[in-house]
Amino acid sequence: METITLGRQGPAVPPLAVGTLPFGTTLDTPTSHRILDAALDAGATFLDTANNYAFWVDGATGDESESTLGGWFTARRGARDRVTLASKIGARPRPGGRSFADALGLGAAAVRAQVDASLARLRTDRLDVLYAHVDDTSVPLEETVGALQAEVRRGTARVIGCSNLTAPRLAAALAAAGDGPAYAVLQQRFTYLTTVPGVDLLPQVVLDDAVRGVADDADLTLIGYSPLLHGAYTRPDKELPEPYRHGGTATQLAALADAAAVTGLDAGQVVLAWMTSLPRPVLPVVGVSSPEQLASAVHAVSAGLPAEVVAALDAARTVGP
Repeated sequence: METITLGRQGPAVPPLAVGTLPFGTTLDTPTSHRILDAALDAGATFLDTANNYAFWVDGATGDESESTLGGWFTARRGARDRVTLASKIGARPRPGGRSFADALGLGAAAVRAQVDASLARLRTDRLDVLYAHVDDTSVPLEETVGALQAEVRRGTARVIGCSNLTAPRLAAALAAAGDGPAYAVLQQRFTYLTTVPGVDLLPQVVLDDAVRGVADDADLTLIGYSPLLHGAYTRPDKELPEPYRHGGTATQLAALADAAAVTGLDAGQVVLAWMTSLPRPVLPVVGVSSPEQLASAVHAVSAGLPAEVVAALDAARTVGP
């Protein structure tokens, strides 16, 4: 796989991130470790986690994904130095909380405490990418960005990034960086299908044209989560989420089917290949539950798409509601 540099001077990563959200909760530890072994062997070495995955599962605390990764680093000697490790802070509930409304947030003290706790769970001394997971409007952006910059100076983060910001808030956060390290990576909700205009998915934010414009001007690397819509592209038992059902959906799905017929990929693989074939690629965060699913995703982002297929997909995507 070709690699992409995160931001202007960050680490080089493969064109997908392995999403570890279910590790240690809906996916048991042995299976999670087998997937991580397969990822390392396949060169899929960009690992994505967060300090709250997956607190909403019955009996879970939010420790599970990071702790599962930490256990793997201990069991697989040398693995930590062979991967690019990204985690996110800010959306973990306070002790006793069970919703995003109870989040620890992104004040300076909270940032430091959450980073230290993540490092302990991950059994490492640094993160390659440290994300602000959500937009904490209760804290001045200068305080949040300054606290993340302090982690770079402390050596606990190589680069910093953000997730789920609107275009104006992203522009303000970049300005708040001043002469210090600015966000190098932006992770937003993104897939091939477009959403109903103006849909509210908060705390999630879609990577729309306005956000992309701000990110492109600052040379941020773009990351897209939920690219496969939890299997809705390929599994008949998975209903397409309502925000993606509108007057242009049928045209877009037909274009995906045509692309699949031409390339021999399935519709989900086409989505991943399309994302990484864009002039400014959007690296997908791909959640997998087996080594076979991982291999399918790696094949997709390695395959590339003919220019005429990309053009047809892009044209269908302009068909509105």
